[in-house]
Amino acid sequence: MRVNALNSMAGMVGPSGPSAGPSSMVDQIVDAESAPIASSKQRREQSVGKKSEFQNLGSLLTKLQSTADGMKMPSSFRKLLVESSHPDIIAGTVSNTAEVGSYELEVAGLARSDKQLAFGFPDKDQTSVGFGYMRVGVGGLAKDVVIDPGSTLKDVAARINEDVSGVRASIINTGSKNDPFRLMVASIESGEEAVVEIDPDTTFTEFKNQVKGQDLNVKFEGVDVKRPDNALNDLIDGVNLKASKAAPGTNVTINVRHDVDKTADGVREFVKNFNEIQSFGRKQSQVDPATGRAGQLSGDSSMSQVTRSLQSSMSGLPISAAGLSTNPKTGELQLDENKLKEALTGDFDGIAKIFASSESGPGLAARMSDAIKSLQDRTSGAVATRMKGIDQRIKAQDQDIAHKEERMTQRRAQLQKTFASLDTKMATLNSQGQFLSGRMGSDGGGKA
Repeated sequence: MRVNALNSMAGMVGPSGPSAGPSSMVDQIVDAESAPIASSKQRREQSVGKKSEFQNLGSLLTKLQSTADGMKMPSSFRKLLVESSHPDIIAGTVSNTAEVGSYELEVAGLARSDKQLAFGFPDKDQTSVGFGYMRVGVGGLAKDVVIDPGSTLKDVAARINEDVSGVRASIINTGSKNDPFRLMVASIESGEEAVVEIDPDTTFTEFKNQVKGQDLNVKFEGVDVKRPDNALNDLIDGVNLKASKAAPGTNVTINVRHDVDKTADGVREFVKNFNEIQSFGRKQSQVDPATGRAGQLSGDSSMSQVTRSLQSSMSGLPISAAGLSTNPKTGELQLDENKLKEALTGDFDGIAKIFASSESGPGLAARMSDAIKSLQDRTSGAVATRMKGIDQRIKAQDQDIAHKEERMTQRRAQLQKTFASLDTKMATLNSQGQFLSGRMGSDGGGKA
């Protein structure tokens, strides 16, 4: 009976037994004892998921704040448009700092560069034009340009462009039968002061003033105005104008007005970004039919605080005058664009006070921006502190998982050592059992 017991134990644990070997048994024990680790990892996944959702919420808040910041001041809320009655004569652009108004201009003459033209040569890159030096400059800042022996017209132009600032040399092919190639030296800047000077005693050829430099000549509200170029960027505050054609006797009307369409676009973007946050919060509380679970932030007080804080920013403001209303079921804003544009056309400044800050106090955009800034404050903001708490929780969970995994590694090593020792002992016992069984069988055969 002793031998049978030993054989039975060897069959369970020994390498020749029908049951699973020691390695498989160690895996089964470790798997059974690893359940707490799996639970810890699942809780960590939930924390990571919640952090991800808060990050999404933070992105939505930042986008809304950026839109609000872009319209919280009167100068940034309003959008302006500049119109010209003759854009082919003079046109321009406008910034939001300009004043609404209408202006009359007449472009009597455009600004031009001064141009000096030399007499002709038969070609530009073969015939030598002489050598020595020529004195060239603009506004009294002349410079000696050395002309090497054998230089062609092309070489002279290149040397002038290389050595002299303020002028540009080029070669013109006039198409004439005789000596069609002519050297032109023009001032880079336009205006009466930008005169090209070429000392006739030093040049290898004669020059003639082809175009005399002149200033832009404009009448602005009946007043003569001159500029060295064709830009009028300091004539009307916030308005950049450029003349492109002279038209003496033609009055050009420049009208600076409110751009109602672009302003309405800004309000629409604000409403869209606000509603994205409301929709995000609403979806968190909805149960997913596939999983039977609500969103990660369902029931989270921080999410509720975000919704309440943004909605309270509208309290006391006559938003209905701007075509805005609140959906009582969803908390989202609804925009009547036709009503908004009519209101902006009829009383732009009054509507601007609803959104932008004024002497009456902060507008909707400023209130919304401040609310988001408070929510995301690193020290006390509901969203920021919640994110910080989740980060700390994930860190603690990582440490707990690492500690448990280390203990389980040690447990596995201990089990493997125990089973290896047991396997050795069982092999020894099995061998002894077989020996005893053989002896007993041998003795029994002799007696028979």
